[in-house]
Amino acid sequence: MKRRKLLCMLLAAVMLLGLAACGKGKEEPKDPNLLKVGDYELRYKGACIMEDYAGDDALVLTLDFTNNSEETTNYFWAIYETAMHNGTELDMGIVYLNPETLESVDDSQYLDVEAGGTVEIQTAFELDDTTGEVEVTFEEMEGTENDSITIDLSTVSREPAGGGSASLAGGGKGDGSGGEAGVSGGGTGASSSGELRDWWNGDWYGWWVMTSCYGYYEDMEGEWWDVCGTIDIGEDGMGTVTLWDEDYTESEPMSAAAVSLSESGTGEFGTLMSEGGWFTDIALEHADWIVDPGLMDYQDMIHISGYYENGEDEFTYDIYLRPWGTYWDDMYEEDLPYYYYDWYLPLIESGESMPDSIG
Repeated sequence: MKRRKLLCMLLAAVMLLGLAACGKGKEEPKDPNLLKVGDYELRYKGACIMEDYAGDDALVLTLDFTNNSEETTNYFWAIYETAMHNGTELDMGIVYLNPETLESVDDSQYLDVEAGGTVEIQTAFELDDTTGEVEVTFEEMEGTENDSITIDLSTVSREPAGGGSASLAGGGKGDGSGGEAGVSGGGTGASSSGELRDWWNGDWYGWWVMTSCYGYYEDMEGEWWDVCGTIDIGEDGMGTVTLWDEDYTESEPMSAAAVSLSESGTGEFGTLMSEGGWFTDIALEHADWIVDPGLMDYQDMIHISGYYENGEDEFTYDIYLRPWGTYWDDMYEEDLPYYYYDWYLPLIESGESMPDSIG
């Protein structure tokens, strides 16, 4: 009897030890602010509402980006982000921290981060209203793993951005040498001419081509794609140019440029000039784009030319655009966009507005 009692006591002790061990092995609850996306980690540090370049509301997120891969990279090339609000995908926002230097909240996304390193980044989304919740999903650029966070806009404070719709007259983006380049006529001409803005504002369609390709792009010499875009210039002469080709969409564009419009130029439509923003994965600065329709051989056409350089990778790009709905009957066959007959003409002949993707 004593042996049986002793055996029962030993079994009970073993069971208690087992339960204790199980308790120690229990996973701790996930930190809701720590997002794991493949080889990368994002720590959500907060959000606020700021005014974008046009004075509209934008949601600005601040995160720590940790690169746990074996190669140096940056947030822009590592992470693909989308934000949903009231069932609608939000467009990316352009929010200036300094309207004179055109420093933007998302400049940090282009900072290279070595393996194991961490950098604080910000990203911005346009808001139609400041109620409800915004779900932001972060996905590997080259992979399928993702994580997300939901932000209750009622808990988000409003902060000044220093940008809004302020004019850039008298200031420009630094040239890297410590000085600032002046903005020739930036933000001063179109404010007095609604007709001038009306010519530029709206939807555009055309094509773009790569030449003088080196490095990674060497085999892409002469390749070209159809491109769509929207231009939006405000009364202060400042605005944006958003472009997307066959591989992009309006909400995830190929380029988003901040621009200024001046009445000065060789023709009646003035000159459009870049002041900031980005093209693919490089930043645009003051006067990287100088667009003067008066130089064109065809009516109602603009030509955007630029130079891409990222390390040893280089190419020159030329973008030709005409207002959506324009017939290109005055041009040679070889100068027409690739989808002109099969996609563009059927849409404009049926009175359709420009879609947010091509093809």
